[in-house]
Amino acid sequence: MTEDRRASDVPVVEGGDPACWLVRVCPACGRLADEDPPTRCPSCGERIEG
Repeated sequence: MTEDRRASDVPVVEGGDPACWLVRVCPACGRLADEDPPTRCPSCGERIEG
């Protein structure tokens, strides 16, 4: 016996980056810093205060 599965029966997994990483975005170039502020952008050296 086979089970009839519908698309609506399959759970939806939503992904993506958390919004709390927004403080890591460099205001000069838009790259994501490796650590929370205060830090410097690894790409352009801009100070990220958060």
